[in-house]
Amino acid sequence: DDPVSGLVAVMEEARALGELAKQGWRPRRTVIYCAWDGEEPGLIGSTEWVETHGLELGGHAVLYVNSDNTGRGFLRMQGSHSIEHFLNLLAGNVADPETPYSVLERARLHEIGTAKTEEEQTELRQRRDLRIGALGDGSDYSPFLDYLGIPSVDLRFGGEASGSAYHSEYDDFYWYTHFADTKFVYVRALAQVAGTSVMRMADAEILPYEFTDVADTVHRYVNDLKKQLTQTRQKIEENNREIHDGVFTAMSDPQTPSYPPKVEAVPPYLNFAPLENGADGLTLSAERYQRAFNQLAQHDSAFDGTQAADVNQLLMKTERATLRDAGLPGRSWYKNQIYAPGAYTGYGVKTLPAVREAMDQHQWQLAEQQSSVVGSVLLDWSRAIDAASEKLEGIESNLKTGSGDAKPKD
Repeated sequence: DDPVSGLVAVMEEARALGELAKQGWRPRRTVIYCAWDGEEPGLIGSTEWVETHGLELGGHAVLYVNSDNTGRGFLRMQGSHSIEHFLNLLAGNVADPETPYSVLERARLHEIGTAKTEEEQTELRQRRDLRIGALGDGSDYSPFLDYLGIPSVDLRFGGEASGSAYHSEYDDFYWYTHFADTKFVYVRALAQVAGTSVMRMADAEILPYEFTDVADTVHRYVNDLKKQLTQTRQKIEENNREIHDGVFTAMSDPQTPSYPPKVEAVPPYLNFAPLENGADGLTLSAERYQRAFNQLAQHDSAFDGTQAADVNQLLMKTERATLRDAGLPGRSWYKNQIYAPGAYTGYGVKTLPAVREAMDQHQWQLAEQQSSVVGSVLLDWSRAIDAASEKLEGIESNLKTGSGDAKPKD
């Protein structure tokens, strides 16, 4: 199961692409398949390789697709939200091997059935894209995303295996073929989803990044921080009141006495305006990019080779704009200011981590400071998107004035 099942899917992708290459297929972009060693001791193989080739990867890599362990059941997608729409489109075209649904629709229906609130169910029914989770530090995507800002995704199936042999001596071929993906049909489906993503990204004339889901997600992250502060203030205020009222003393067993907690200072109100301004800027930039892209999509052959290369170079820089050379407070290796594994939560992700972790540790002055820092990063992200939009708008303007050779579609 871990990690041979995921590697088998990767090998099947490579075999399929090899067959296409024999038939003459030549992708626009280089495709590299890797198998990592030393993941469990600390992502050693992937991290050393990424650091060694960091300059080349930073200047050229447009997507990293990760396949670790996989089983039977529902598609699980986590990754960069600039490729959320891209992943939804391709997953909607892969059939679930054991039901009449696509793997995307089955995953959506499963989330509706397990949603905890009516609000969540409504969004799952009405939102254009199924939300993907953010990446923490559970596998070899971490150095690509956290260190170099390369859009990354982790794909797997799960939820219907009979029991678990995870990280035990029972995780062998017999267990997998009797209790997990017994017919290997979901391993094949994973190869189809991941392989399709590789092929579409490798052959896209213009990199299929999309930013409206990015802006929507960042707004949610900012709102989560505001809710966290409100809840923390309320909890500390109530705790202090109970100490003052003698609640803990009254509840203490006289024969085995306990002691009340110490009174804690109520957190100050924090200035989230830089984050809110940054999130709003992303919304405007995402809408501008989508308008520009949709305008050009109405033309046949809107791009010549140089124009497409110029646009793609600008698009590649959009995710890199989330990096900060100084890294996170106390963790300089982690450059990404949007996603990071929690310093104290292991695999678990912390979004907008510089602010969120400072709040988790009640370091309110640091949280206030990092709100401005991360807000600036969000504005940098917006400017990087705007640069790509401006390039598209310039091409469209030339087409309208007759400077280009493209003709409108019927």
